[in-house]
Amino acid sequence: MADASAARRVMEQNMLDMKLEETGEREQLKQYIISHLNECGWREELKKQCVEFIQNRGVEKVTLEDMINDIAPKGRASLPEKLKVEVFNRLRTFAEKQGMQH
Repeated sequence: MADASAARRVMEQNMLDMKLEETGEREQLKQYIISHLNECGWREELKKQCVEFIQNRGVEKVTLEDMINDIAPKGRASLPEKLKVEVFNRLRTFAEKQGMQH
């Protein structure tokens, strides 16, 4: 039963991805997110963290993988809650309009 449920979720996710792409909604959401993250200073804060990471480790000793492993979790954790809720609500509304109610 769990396998069927998981398979259904994957199928629904694939359908949502396809509809987002076909309608251009994915690009609109992406632009909304980028704009919001710029306005609230999130991107600048992440850039500062990257610079500090490089300065603390030394430019010769830092790999992109090291930076991603250290900074990405902090970046995800610091995403504004209001943005997460708004994007979730937009996705839910979009899915409902596409007849993909869950």
